Amino acid sequence: MSALHAIYRKFRFPFKFINAALRYPAAQAQVKRYSVMSIEETIDLLLRNPHLSLARYGDGELEMTWYKNIGFQPFDPKLSARLKSLLQQEPAANPDCLICLPDAFRTTRSMRSGSALFWFFHKAFYFKHYEALLNKQVRYGNTSVTRPYHDYKGKQLSRTIFDKFKQLYQGRRVLIVEGSGTRLGLGNDLLEGASDVKRITTLNRNAFSVYDRLFETVSEHAVNFDLVLISLGPTATVLAYDLSQRGIRCIDSGHVDIEYEWMLASATTKIKVEGKNVNEAGVLLSEQTTVDDATYQQQILLHLGEMPQNKTAEEVAIDEAVIIPLPHVSTTHHNAA
Repeated sequence: MSALHAIYRKFRFPFKFINAALRYPAAQAQVKRYSVMSIEETIDLLLRNPHLSLARYGDGELEMTWYKNIGFQPFDPKLSARLKSLLQQEPAANPDCLICLPDAFRTTRSMRSGSALFWFFHKAFYFKHYEALLNKQVRYGNTSVTRPYHDYKGKQLSRTIFDKFKQLYQGRRVLIVEGSGTRLGLGNDLLEGASDVKRITTLNRNAFSVYDRLFETVSEHAVNFDLVLISLGPTATVLAYDLSQRGIRCIDSGHVDIEYEWMLASATTKIKVEGKNVNEAGVLLSEQTTVDDATYQQQILLHLGEMPQNKTAEEVAIDEAVIIPLPHVSTTHHNAA
C-alpha cells in the first residue's frame, strides 16, 4: 500500500504544480496589494513602543479562518470565528496590538527553495479563502519576527533578530503562557536577560478548549509582570489580542524557542529538540511528561488542565480542582532557563 501511495504522490505532484502555476499569478497579484513590514521593521517597532503587543497569523491560523486541523489544535468553529473577527477589526479598535501576516506575503526571495515552494502552493490554493478578511489600508507586522532562521537561505539576520528579541524583556519580569512540553527558554540563554520568569502551563493539545479560564487566570497574574510571552498556536493569536485590550503587553512568541535552538545547532532541517514539543518534527509530548529541572519547576505558578468530566463548571470553580500547582523537584539539579 505504501508503494502505491508513493507512486500516487510522484505522479500527483506535476498535476498539482501545473494547477498551482495557473492560479498563482492572479493570487500573487492580490497578495501584493497588502502591506507587510520586514522582520527587522517589526522587531524595531516593538522595541520603540513599550506598550505594543503582537498577534501573529501564520499559514495555520489563516487556513483555520476557513478550515484547518493542526497537530495540536483541531478545528474549532469558535476559534475560527475569533481569528476571522480579529482580522476584520480596524486598527483603531486596538492600537496597542500589531496584527502580523506571513513574510511570504512581502517576498519569498530570501527563502529557501522548500519554504518558497510551500508558500507558492499556499497562495495559489488558499489565499482566495481568506483574502476578504484582510485590509489594504493596514500595514501588518511580520509573523516571521519569531521565526527568522529555518526558512531563510541567509542566516546572518537571525542572530540579529534574536538579540533584539532578547532586548524586549531585558531586566523585565516575564510571564510565559505555554502548552505543557513547550518549555520556552529551558536549556538555552533565550530568557537570560529577564529579571524574573514565571510560567502558566496548559494543554498542549486543543488549548482553546480552556480559553475562558485561561484568559481570566492569565489576566489575574499578569498584573505582576511587565511582559507576557504566549506559545499556544492559534490560541495565542487570540489570547494576545484579548489581553492587550486589558492593557497587558503580550507577545505571541510561537516557535521562537525552537527556532533559537535550531540556530544554535546550525540545523539545516526541522530537527527534534530533546525534551520539548516540536510539532513540525512530529514531537508532541504527553501532558504527563515532566522535566527534572528545579529552576523550571519553580517557575511554574500553576497548570490549567482539562475540566474533570464528572464535575460541573460551578463545582470546579468552587474547589479550583482544575488548577494544579506542579511539585518542585530537587534543588540539586539546575539548567539555565
